[in-house]
Amino acid sequence: MAKAIVIYNTRSGNTQKVAAKIAEGLGADLASHKEIPDLKDYDFMVFGSWLIFGTISPGGKKFMKKLDSEALKGKNVALFITAGSPDQIMKKKGVKILQKDVAYNCMEEILETKGAKVIKERFAVVGAYKFLPWGSGSKYKGHPTEEEFKQSVKFGASLKKHIK
Repeated sequence: MAKAIVIYNTRSGNTQKVAAKIAEGLGADLASHKEIPDLKDYDFMVFGSWLIFGTISPGGKKFMKKLDSEALKGKNVALFITAGSPDQIMKKKGVKILQKDVAYNCMEEILETKGAKVIKERFAVVGAYKFLPWGSGSKYKGHPTEEEFKQSVKFGASLKKHIK
């Protein structure tokens, strides 16, 4: 039987909670970026990271760049992120683009370099770490919400069609 896994990196715990819900919906294993099992044992993978300053976290980039190319080659993967404002518009090289799309593009570039096939389905959830007591993260208190967790499970379930 085909196996799937959800792998995440987290700072405040929000990305871990969302990853667990995606894994629940998908019926997949769950792993932190610190304890990644042998990915050759998996047919489908979901990778998630939190965002900082409009792109994936340094830890997210680092763990994805260290992944074994042989284990990813030809396999379908999905992406998800958590961020304070994933739908915020920013400028990148003079072009307006959603913050979440900047992150997805970064993740996709890293994973495709490793030979993975990144599928079109992606998921973003509000969930911000509050850096300072007066910082912007304070307006995201209470996120992810129960509704966002339900959407995470639903996203995971929607990915089942990609498991061979």
